[in-house]
Amino acid sequence: MSYLNHNFVTNRVGGDGTGSKAGQGIYDESATAKFAIGEKLEFADGRCFRYGYTAAAVNASELVSQDISVSSLIETDNNVIAAANGFSPSAGSLKLQITLAGKAANQYSGALLQIANDGADGIGEGIQYRIKTNSATGATTAGKVDIELFDPIKVTLTTASDIAIVGGLWYNLRGALGGAADATKDYIISGVSPIAFTANYYGWFQTAGIALISCDTATAVGVNLTLSDTDVGHVQLKDAETEPLVGYSLYAGDDDAHIGVLLQGLTA
Repeated sequence: MSYLNHNFVTNRVGGDGTGSKAGQGIYDESATAKFAIGEKLEFADGRCFRYGYTAAAVNASELVSQDISVSSLIETDNNVIAAANGFSPSAGSLKLQITLAGKAANQYSGALLQIANDGADGIGEGIQYRIKTNSATGATTAGKVDIELFDPIKVTLTTASDIAIVGGLWYNLRGALGGAADATKDYIISGVSPIAFTANYYGWFQTAGIALISCDTATAVGVNLTLSDTDVGHVQLKDAETEPLVGYSLYAGDDDAHIGVLLQGLTA
């Protein structure tokens, strides 16, 4: 769901007057969720925000990413369990079990379960499903995690099916860091923090329009910027095609300061 805010004074959710739709403003954080993760807030000046949840403390004006170690699972082989205990990987089922150790309840809520089979294990491949809930490891069966999906399985999976889990963009956020694209880096950019956030709090993160972002180098006007290799949440000059585009600078900025950026390439 998306809310269009016409009020330039309050920066709150929806409506044309102060408090006309009570909600959490973009300069507020909350210990409890006031909206669904991923809900969108738009302003007439082109700025867009998504509602997110932090896994770690975040400074103001930082680029944020999902914590890959919490939210995602790299492609793994033969993890789907045959029908048992009321769970089934058959077409039409909303619930299945997979073999995963040490997982917490709802750790993958909102994530995408992707069927990533290679040619030899091609049953059900090429389809992804959004995860509604997951149990802790062992809640029903030792060593297994119970998965409930929003939509029923389209093509029956087997015990040979290979899966990956990609976390929701606005779940378990922390300061983003570039460099080598591997599981030790939180480099999948989800947005910009408009304020400093406490760990395990909810709030709005900017995804489009003009943003203010920490910068780790002196910057000229009109240059392409990417995620910093060394400073968490910062931007740096984009100097390789393999680096993700964050946006371009709106004015010349100083080293280790902040810079106005017109965001590009993020999910608005």
